[in-house]
Amino acid sequence: MAMNRITPRQRLDRLPAAAWAAGALGALAALFAFGTNAAAAVLMVLAAAAAYWAMREGRRFDITSSADQIELVGLAELAPLLEALPDPALLVDSESRVVGSNAAARRQMHFEARGQFLTSILRHPDVLEAVQGALREGASRAVEYETPAQVDRHTRCYVAPVTWGADRAAMLVFHDQTSRISTERMRADFLANASHELRTPLASLTLLIETLSGPARDNSADRDRFLGMMQVQADRMRRLIDDLLSLSRIELDEHVPPSDRADLSNVAREVADSLSPVLKERNVTLELRVPDKPVRVVGERFQLAQVVQNLVDNAVKYTPAGGTVTLEVAGSGDREEVSALAGKRWDEAARIALLTPTAAANRSYAYVRVEDSGPGVSKQFLPRLGERFFRVERELGNERGGTGLGLAIVKHIVNRHRGGLLVESQPGRGSAFAAYVELAEEA
Repeated sequence: MAMNRITPRQRLDRLPAAAWAAGALGALAALFAFGTNAAAAVLMVLAAAAAYWAMREGRRFDITSSADQIELVGLAELAPLLEALPDPALLVDSESRVVGSNAAARRQMHFEARGQFLTSILRHPDVLEAVQGALREGASRAVEYETPAQVDRHTRCYVAPVTWGADRAAMLVFHDQTSRISTERMRADFLANASHELRTPLASLTLLIETLSGPARDNSADRDRFLGMMQVQADRMRRLIDDLLSLSRIELDEHVPPSDRADLSNVAREVADSLSPVLKERNVTLELRVPDKPVRVVGERFQLAQVVQNLVDNAVKYTPAGGTVTLEVAGSGDREEVSALAGKRWDEAARIALLTPTAAANRSYAYVRVEDSGPGVSKQFLPRLGERFFRVERELGNERGGTGLGLAIVKHIVNRHRGGLLVESQPGRGSAFAAYVELAEEA
């Protein structure tokens, strides 16, 4: 981009009236000086003084000699170029003030006014150090940093010097690396978890196959019994793989909050209908407490159905025959109100928040609460609920099957929806899980 040059005519047009008057006075004094003798010397001195003062006055208002003013005009002209960048971008002057930004940066960093110091918008020390290096030494640098939040964000910031006139500015371009890093972590976790959890059923299948190939080859009763055991292990492997794939898909998009709308009441009714055969087989009654009017929330319908189904499945598994599972949906208020209403009902129960959303003004939530009438969970195990492959019965030596991924799936889905997850449990009475997500604004 070429700098605007100030022409001689523009330079003269910018002189103040006082300078013009002084120049005219000097010219008249010089003319009179040539026409007189006695006062010639005095007039000549006055003429020289007036001319010198006019020159000083003109030079003081000559903007072409101010590199700083050229700098400011040039940096302002770069601002429209920032708007064309798809990633958030900032332009910082030599005093570390933001003199330009694009809409993506203002939206992500939540600021509007120009002229703010960079430290009031961004506080990461490595990025601030890179900016100083660009301004003082003209060095380019890429900085990767993590922003802790409900869902951690990973950003790569490229800082480069911009020379304009006599001074330097710094250009900052931010690129979101969350998706790439999440994919890498998901791949590593999937391989580690799958290899660990699949080892047990694979070992059982190998042993059963060896038995069928040897001692049980000609015994039809043993053969049928071992084939049934093999089917159980194969089903366990299938459920494990399905849950691992489901969890991996959820984690892949966990940093992107949903924008769809769903009726939480209708989701609960559909899940209850789909689980009726399981409830009948287990001889468990499902008590449904759902309002007649829709409870519209911000979220993906399919994932919210996964949350409700996993919570009900978990409750049915721990409820004895003849027991009752309660499924409740309701709209509530802000984060504190919904936590008190959905997660603090039993006076003698231990309780914990497995997931808590960031507090925000003017945000209301709806919740789904699932209660069982099982044995309950000891207080010492509550913080570990939601961990991958954690099962209380395994810790107590009372394996019930299952993959240990149901609550982990619930936790990650609720986290993606920027919601919360609560649990309260009382041994001898049962356990209750409550997930809450943001209510949709009424049209």
